[in-house]
Amino acid sequence: MALPFTTLDVFTETRFKGNPLAVVTIPPGIVLTQAQKQAIAREFNLSETVFVHDVENPAATGERRFDIFTPQGEIPFAGHPTIGTAVFLHPHGVRTLLAKVGPINIEPAADGALRAAIPHNVRLHQRRLPGPNPGSFPTSQAQIARVERLAPLFSIVKGMTFALIELPSLDLLGAVWVGALPELPAELLDDGWRDGWVTRRYYFVRLGSERVGGRIVHRIRTRMVNQTIEDPATGSAACALSSYLSLHELEEQSVSFEITQGVEMGRASNILIDVEVSKGLDGARKLGTLHLGGRAVPVMSGSIMA
Repeated sequence: MALPFTTLDVFTETRFKGNPLAVVTIPPGIVLTQAQKQAIAREFNLSETVFVHDVENPAATGERRFDIFTPQGEIPFAGHPTIGTAVFLHPHGVRTLLAKVGPINIEPAADGALRAAIPHNVRLHQRRLPGPNPGSFPTSQAQIARVERLAPLFSIVKGMTFALIELPSLDLLGAVWVGALPELPAELLDDGWRDGWVTRRYYFVRLGSERVGGRIVHRIRTRMVNQTIEDPATGSAACALSSYLSLHELEEQSVSFEITQGVEMGRASNILIDVEVSKGLDGARKLGTLHLGGRAVPVMSGSIMA
């Protein structure tokens, strides 16, 4: 059985930049088992591979169901697979993606990008990062270890949680090492939120802000590393960071973020976030709409035997 696939570089207009994604199309009437999907995702060996379930009459519906797999397992949501799949399917009349976390509406954004309305179930966890002993690291890593102490843990949905670590300079951001700091235990998360927890440290440096077209735009540079890899673009982490800042540090009700990631590894990515915040009767800030935006460019196409 031959399944068509396309790879795209996401959050960029330039091939071989951004974050690579494989989109595998499952024709109508074909059923793949979880094991088959997992094997295909391992074969591509990208951070994510998506499986789009095609329909008999594409013109009759603007929806497509899609599944997101890493080489290790299925996940409910991820940012760059959502934008890459949206760019892939939008020319075919698709306006809603059906993900495990719920329906995701897609629409044109400024300057030819697409944006997706992201389902969310946010949580700021009670515990903060304890921070490792800085004395056991080289100088730059010791600085990072000191800074990460008491950094917040924030979930965008259950199973997608990030340690949001603000660094004071781009020099220190550039000094981050893959695998330099120990894994974070799942016990740091609140009860009921530990399923799907994977160590994700998301480092960021604020580059400033300005008013553009009636909105404040905050510009941020980021890196996402774990024990073995660095991710050139992490839309889910960008959504988590933007939501956390909008709810807990900023005062605006309508705020935008331009997040650049992947520069240090030669795969610069540009991630756009729009957040709307409201106030409840108790005065607490509540997350309203959350839009993730960006571009993608096709790189390869062919078929994979399943």
